[in-house]
Amino acid sequence: MNARAILLMIVAFVLGALAAGSIGVRVIREVNSAEDATSLPPQNISTSVPPEAATYQVDPFETLISSTALVPTAIGVADTALSIEYDLITLSPHEGAEPIDLDHIYPSSWVVETVDGPVGGGPANPKTRAARFDVPDGFSTRDIRSVTITEARSPYPIEIPFTVSGSDPVADIGQGVRVELLDITDQGSSFTVQIAIEIEDPASVSLVVSGDGPGWRPAVLEAEGSRRLDLTWLGDDLPDEIPLLAEGTMWVPIVGPFPVNLEGLG
Repeated sequence: MNARAILLMIVAFVLGALAAGSIGVRVIREVNSAEDATSLPPQNISTSVPPEAATYQVDPFETLISSTALVPTAIGVADTALSIEYDLITLSPHEGAEPIDLDHIYPSSWVVETVDGPVGGGPANPKTRAARFDVPDGFSTRDIRSVTITEARSPYPIEIPFTVSGSDPVADIGQGVRVELLDITDQGSSFTVQIAIEIEDPASVSLVVSGDGPGWRPAVLEAEGSRRLDLTWLGDDLPDEIPLLAEGTMWVPIVGPFPVNLEGLG
């Protein structure tokens, strides 16, 4: 082997050793970096914490009843009457981006616990947005310990066809509703059919009665607030079995209790 060949072998050996050393140093550095990262104290590690989820649907002081949020808006005392006003916000799907106020719930019965004991009350009807209570003279909102809705009602549509006749003038159509045929008057080219409606619990059922089928004009109340209706049949062939239709809403009870939060009123 000549001197040139020996020199080339030495150079190749040196280059190989340098390359191996470089790889070893890089591996050691990478291992040390990984160990350093995992051995850092916890306060030096940045973690992403998701924001806390809201625990309410539309308002922090809401009361959820079925798919409706009741939100108190005002409270006051005038003489011996306590009033708690509220909004009803439906959470059901609806057209538009914002929740809307609908008669999806009727919070019918309330109890206010006071320093002198419980006081019952509630709204006058499903359209009202204020619960009212009779309280003693000198009563203050500071005397309130808690407020609870003990019963609410949810609307259910009803549509009941039925008949009345001269020989069978009374129809019990259910839901505590009774319709009675009072009189039939022949007007020549038409007939006036007079009926009376009795509702056992007006707070639980709201309905109207009309003629069922073609040939009828819209019903007319005898007087404002009256339960007597005049129906007009056009023509001279009024059926013996007079077809009528009851349509409206039945309020189905939802038993509580549902606590009402007044803290948002200050």
